[in-house]
Amino acid sequence: MPQREDVSFLSGSTRISAWLYRPETDGPAPLVVMAHGLGAVRTMRLDAYAERFRAAGYACLVFDYRNFGDSDGQPRQLLDIDMQLADWAAAVDFARTLPGIDPERIALWGTSFGGGHVIESAARLPGIAAAVAQCPFTDGLASIGAINPLTATRVTALAVRD
Repeated sequence: MPQREDVSFLSGSTRISAWLYRPETDGPAPLVVMAHGLGAVRTMRLDAYAERFRAAGYACLVFDYRNFGDSDGQPRQLLDIDMQLADWAAAVDFARTLPGIDPERIALWGTSFGGGHVIESAARLPGIAAAVAQCPFTDGLASIGAINPLTATRVTALAVRD
């Protein structure tokens, strides 16, 4: 059995690209659903985390949000929080259908903006066994208030223009 497979699933009508890591185990494995933050994609070293989880006996489903990376969706690089949360829900639904996976032991792992999505998804989706939010982005106003006021003004102007 390969250590990593290229897989895909649908979120709405959009094809989401993912990697599936399977551990060497005899029984159904727990699975960690993983995604990056903001505009990052899975090729930005999420494989390093997934390989460590796999070595510890966990399966991992590592996906790119729609409009990013290898996933479909137009326009490219469009960040939409509701669509990203829908992608998390679709990833969990897909994970629960995989052979050799224990659907009662699904965990979520995200970093930065993805960490905020993990917190939201774990609260909304039934039956999530664990959630890991690494450096989660949870409050835009608090984040902007924590940086230099001149930088905050520039970032806010760029965000409004975008």
